[in-house]
Amino acid sequence: MATLTITNVDRGHVIIDGRFYKDDVLNFAGAGTVAAGTILARDSVSKKLVPFVKGGSTNENGIPKTIVGYDVVAAGSGDLAVRALADGVVRKDKLIIAADGDATNVDAVVLDQLQDYNIATEIVTDISVLDNQ
Repeated sequence: MATLTITNVDRGHVIIDGRFYKDDVLNFAGAGTVAAGTILARDSVSKKLVPFVKGGSTNENGIPKTIVGYDVVAAGSGDLAVRALADGVVRKDKLIIAADGDATNVDAVVLDQLQDYNIATEIVTDISVLDNQ
């Protein structure tokens, strides 16, 4: 008998209510992808967006200021234009700290810091996603 494979399709989006977006520049150190929901900080020297680092202290990379709502793919190092969420409500479970690749270290401190920059979070139960793993 064949082994049954169950596939869940996650149709939930990170942004619940995007009230204001800002066109900006995201700096890549090399080729890679910044996934939808990644928390971004602003480099205090270059003034460009960079991935948020929890506890970071290099050029303000430890201050979360915005969230990217879609995957951004870079073929190499350099800058890419992005439209990032500057004011709105997002799903807490969809937030990503780049170093972790998920929301495991998104705690109350990070959420409070996001709130300081007008980004609120909500806990959402997505009933379109099967819970059969």
